[in-house]
Amino acid sequence: MIAECKRRMLPNGLRLLGVENRALHAFVCSVYVRVGPRFESSEQIGLSHFLEHMIMQGSEKFPDSNTIMRGVEDLGGVVDASTYAEYINVVFGVHRKHWRRVMDIAADVLLRPLFAEAEIEQEKQIVAQEIMQHRDRQGRNISTAELAHSIMFRGRVCEAGTRGDPDLLARFDRAAVQGHYRRYFRPENTVVCLAGGLDFDEVVGEVEERFGQMPSDGEEVGRPLAAVANRTGRSRAFYRQTEALPVAEVLLCHVAPGLGDRRHDAVRAASHLLGGGLSSRLFARVREELGLVYDIHSHLQSYSDTAAMEVFLTVGVENMPAAFEAALHVLRQTRADGFAADELARYKEAASCGMEMLCDQASPLADWFGRQELLLEPQHVRTPEEHVQRQQALTLGDLHAAMEEMASEAGVTLVAVGPYEERELTAMRGLLAAEEADAPGVNSERRDRAQEEEG
Repeated sequence: MIAECKRRMLPNGLRLLGVENRALHAFVCSVYVRVGPRFESSEQIGLSHFLEHMIMQGSEKFPDSNTIMRGVEDLGGVVDASTYAEYINVVFGVHRKHWRRVMDIAADVLLRPLFAEAEIEQEKQIVAQEIMQHRDRQGRNISTAELAHSIMFRGRVCEAGTRGDPDLLARFDRAAVQGHYRRYFRPENTVVCLAGGLDFDEVVGEVEERFGQMPSDGEEVGRPLAAVANRTGRSRAFYRQTEALPVAEVLLCHVAPGLGDRRHDAVRAASHLLGGGLSSRLFARVREELGLVYDIHSHLQSYSDTAAMEVFLTVGVENMPAAFEAALHVLRQTRADGFAADELARYKEAASCGMEMLCDQASPLADWFGRQELLLEPQHVRTPEEHVQRQQALTLGDLHAAMEEMASEAGVTLVAVGPYEERELTAMRGLLAAEEADAPGVNSERRDRAQEEEG
């Protein structure tokens, strides 16, 4: 198992990481910039996501997206970009013999974007279509993940979610995109992680030559939005009846300790055993034994300062209350009785094997180190081997304590979207005591933003 990550701080403050595995033919350059929906004001929602799109639409040497993509794909590689709650990630992957060429491309794309006005207007049309994939005919947001995110971090239902809405998108001109870029794409706010078949000592000089040019002249980067549930302790529920989905989607989020908290390991293990696979407690009970859902799983959404253990159900409306009740019963029973010793042993073996397989892949390996370096204090960054050791040290008492805190149903967020009727809605309301989060409506939300701007 690879246990070493070499680290170099460039003179401009950019953090450069290198994870060597000479057995791999792949070379990955994964770049992380601390920006995302948790850093956006209500008038900026979706700007980080739009910036991520525009980064790939042309640079000085590669004037359009096709030139960028062809430049990487002609080397047998791939390029991808994603926006997460706290960061943008851009990944370039090629055969290791082409590492110099791909570093030229990556540096030009990330350091010298054009943000051409014509490209901005065209990309707006594309992003607008992406946004509308998560809207019903009334223009309402039907993404359980986006609705839960807005409740958790903004304290209310926000139709703009994380991608924005058509009105906000229309306002994003070149000045807005360029200003957002200059504020956040700064060396001290950026991590470049190289992984795969490389010699770090060989590549570091050339990488420094390219990324050492990144200027540091933006505004101070603020702190991300705090989780409202952490501050209030109140549980919130939001129900949206819509014909836009053929089935109901239910998302239950439990606030949990964040990445830098030692309790995070126990929460990760509990989430895996509850709904991390087809043999997990939730899947085995609610789907296999009771036959109430098509899919049910849990996932730990981790942030720098908090986390959310999410239980997600895809269910026919006629089964929605019964399926949700069964899921709650599994959570409550686990909280009361804890896990069995054989379950914890199985988790430890799965965690160990999974980490060894992760180390065989350049891109996941880069993500393991790069994301931690960006989001955590240095003392909290751990190697794969250290992570496995922490998992092996977990006890049943650790998991029981995590479940007691997490499944207490204080400060949870529930979102249910689908074509259900009043009967199912009434039944759902009776299953979980929660304050209902009202939706302001698409038009009233627009008025609120306009009033904020006038004020």
